[in-house]
Amino acid sequence: MEVLVKKGGIIELPNSVMVELGLSEGKKVFLNVKDGEILIKPANDIAKRLAGSIALDDVDLIDEIVESEDWL
Repeated sequence: MEVLVKKGGIIELPNSVMVELGLSEGKKVFLNVKDGEILIKPANDIAKRLAGSIALDDVDLIDEIVESEDWL
């Protein structure tokens, strides 16, 4: 899918992508560059999966852990 990079580095995601990822304006995503490609994942999904896998209730701690790792 081809999209245009606008002034200031803004990339507008098509509505179909927003719906598929469950994103809306103001939601956070994790962005990573790997092997010359941009990878984007919804931040909440990663934190929730991590929380379920290690049974922690501290979502802020989980977010900090996820942000510090190479998660992709």
